Amino acid sequence: MIDSRMPGELQTAIDPDARLQQFREAFVHDATRAMVWLTLCMLPLSYWRNFIGNATLRWPQAFTLLAVASALLTASYLYRHRLSYRFKSRMLLGVLFLAGAGGLVSFGQAAPTGNYFTMAFVVAAILYARSLVVAMIGGTVALIALVGYAAVTGLHVVVVNISEVSRQPAAWLNLTLSMALTTGAIAAALGAFMRSVYGLLGDVHRQQLEIEQQRDQIRHLATHDNLTGLPMLRLANDRSRVAIARAQRAGRKVGFMFIDLDGFKAINDLHGHDAGDAVLKEVAQRLKTAVRASDTAARIGGDEFLVILGDLSEAEQAADVAAKILHTLAAPITHGRHQIGIGASIGISLFPDHAGELDALKKAADTAMYRVKAAGKNAFVFAGEQPAPLPLSS
Repeated sequence: MIDSRMPGELQTAIDPDARLQQFREAFVHDATRAMVWLTLCMLPLSYWRNFIGNATLRWPQAFTLLAVASALLTASYLYRHRLSYRFKSRMLLGVLFLAGAGGLVSFGQAAPTGNYFTMAFVVAAILYARSLVVAMIGGTVALIALVGYAAVTGLHVVVVNISEVSRQPAAWLNLTLSMALTTGAIAAALGAFMRSVYGLLGDVHRQQLEIEQQRDQIRHLATHDNLTGLPMLRLANDRSRVAIARAQRAGRKVGFMFIDLDGFKAINDLHGHDAGDAVLKEVAQRLKTAVRASDTAARIGGDEFLVILGDLSEAEQAADVAAKILHTLAAPITHGRHQIGIGASIGISLFPDHAGELDALKKAADTAMYRVKAAGKNAFVFAGEQPAPLPLSS
């Protein structure tokens, strides 16, 4: 099946009540179909046993009972699309109890159809509330006790000679078919029900994965710049605090670089905002390649960037990275038929050399960056120092 949902769109939420009802309706359908085949298979044997076979096995009422059950189940299955779920489920349970009660009355404690009661309880446990199932079990126990009392006191006489029946092969064949086909019918329906449940669990699992992906996307969009994909100021601040805490424990330094692009406004004015966006995206990629994977390059404004260098042992390491960034940005950026040149002014502050607190470190780096701007741009300088243009080698 083709998924017509838009990217990032969640499927309709799973309604557990509606899905459970679907499973129950499918179970009733499968169980009814299986029981139809069971009764149709049993009818010829019942006819032979009750009208043609050994006289000790004959009890025509049993055939009548089975014929009625077959007719009811077959009609329920053939007209299943016109009948309500409630009617079909009650019909299925009624036939199972009818078969069980008929066997109990005719054969007493040796009833070969007594397993119908158990099957009825299984069906009821899937379709109805626990209280109703308990009531059904209680009613069945009361029925068995009543029939047992009647048989013991002589109020009811089992018409079939159990001892004689036990010596007839047809009786054992009847018991075998009854047990095998009945349990097989319910087992087939239960198997279909469990496959449906497994399918539901799969749907829930897939929806959970989609929800988690949506959450990841939302978290990413909340902390990353939509144009460049770089972290924004909030995430950069969090990573800065983590880097400072680690540096304090290890006795290391953290470098903060405020980077402002030189001539970016002129690019927008001359080539348009599409070119400006292309330049920002390319600058972001070049910044990521110029720093280590453990460092952070973030976009904090229109054409302003912040680079966080953690785990430094000396200031020269920050200077090397700044020089690498300037060299990387010196290469022209291709946009359409144009080759766009860009430069950058970089101010650097170090923890703990220039300040011990994040806001003070950022302010020191920002001030240093503006000194580079005032001195001619396209260079870097540490906080508290005077900038000198950096000669860039090819």
